[in-house]
Amino acid sequence: MTAVTGAALAAALAVGCGGSGGPGGAGGGGSPAASGTGSAVSASAAAATSDGDNGIGQLPADQVLQQSVQALKGAGAVRTVGAVSSQGARIDLDLRLDTAGNCTGTLGQSGVGSFQVVKAGPDLWVKPDQEFWRTHGGEALSRLVGDRYLKTGSDNPDFAEIGELCDLTGLADQLGTGRTGLAKGAPTTVEGRPALTLTADSGTGTGTLYVATTGSPVPLKLEKSTGTVEFSDFGTPVPSATPGPEQSLDLDQLQSPAPSSSVV
Repeated sequence: MTAVTGAALAAALAVGCGGSGGPGGAGGGGSPAASGTGSAVSASAAAATSDGDNGIGQLPADQVLQQSVQALKGAGAVRTVGAVSSQGARIDLDLRLDTAGNCTGTLGQSGVGSFQVVKAGPDLWVKPDQEFWRTHGGEALSRLVGDRYLKTGSDNPDFAEIGELCDLTGLADQLGTGRTGLAKGAPTTVEGRPALTLTADSGTGTGTLYVATTGSPVPLKLEKSTGTVEFSDFGTPVPSATPGPEQSLDLDQLQSPAPSSSVV
């Protein structure tokens, strides 16, 4: 399971307008029933979407980018949804994430399967679908896990990329670095919201970032030849529910050496 996980997330991290800016988005992932840590974001932190002109159209391109980075951090939480390609494979991403490193949502790879993700503090849960088990886990492991999550820690090196995707502060910083030839484009709209475009060369092709010109100057969409990611639900807290013990198995224990033959 870890090989495809790393490939999918590495592809996501390569999608930034500058450098690596990996998005994920939120949404899917079901409704784990248990008490969770909760997001530190409050509803009042949501970015305005219908206020007047925020003035970034008059700023140089580099200042627009930096204001957008700060606005994304200031929102505290975001949903990122999109699809990117890596070595001919399509990766679908839908994650809600916040500046505390919490997230929930889904990641999937065409022809391989998908899995639900829940991260709360240092704890991480992943729940592969049946297609994923058929292509990677095998029948024995699929039967053992059943309709449960696999629980591990965010310090597990096999899942380091997920921890990076769940960090909104890190994502915002990646959007603001590693670009060359940054330039402003013509005014446009994204889902009905006025925006301007910033284009830059990230070393793997030209990327275009759409920045809101009303309300908070948050990034609304990121486009590249390898895919598109949209940002929404600024300031909406990441759902706090996490899978309970009856809904999960400890992945680290499953992978521990044992006298008898292991299922993984």
